[in-house]
Amino acid sequence: MNRSAWVGSSTKRIMPWGHEISWTGLFHGKEIFIKQGHRTSLKFNVHKSEILYVQSGEVYAEFADEMHLSDHARCPSRAKTIKPGGILNVQAGCPYRLSALKDSIVFEISSTSSQAQRVVIEDDYGRDTKEAKAKNLIFKTLIKQR
Repeated sequence: MNRSAWVGSSTKRIMPWGHEISWTGLFHGKEIFIKQGHRTSLKFNVHKSEILYVQSGEVYAEFADEMHLSDHARCPSRAKTIKPGGILNVQAGCPYRLSALKDSIVFEISSTSSQAQRVVIEDDYGRDTKEAKAKNLIFKTLIKQR
């Protein structure tokens, strides 16, 4: 077997809440900057699992297990303030949102770079969430079949 090493590049995207710099190689990663007082969309990824590491600032994380999508009463969401050095593990199918209590930098390492299977449930900035209802119904059906 001939293993190799290579150089890659990154891409910066401006978001309404800050920006993200992403890269793909053996793993996918992002440096996410969230401006104080702003928050990301409430979302879940169908296939992608993530580890979120707070490098600086302070974030308020709202998160839930995948069963929350089909049974809010039996599986309520949770929230925790995460300071530098803290992490949030998010498995595929689990909804979450990050709010910046201070200007914050969060590193995301994920299992895949695919954005195609991201379902946005709520968004503060007017970005389209119409597809979320349909995708959410499909996802609830998949959960029940497990």
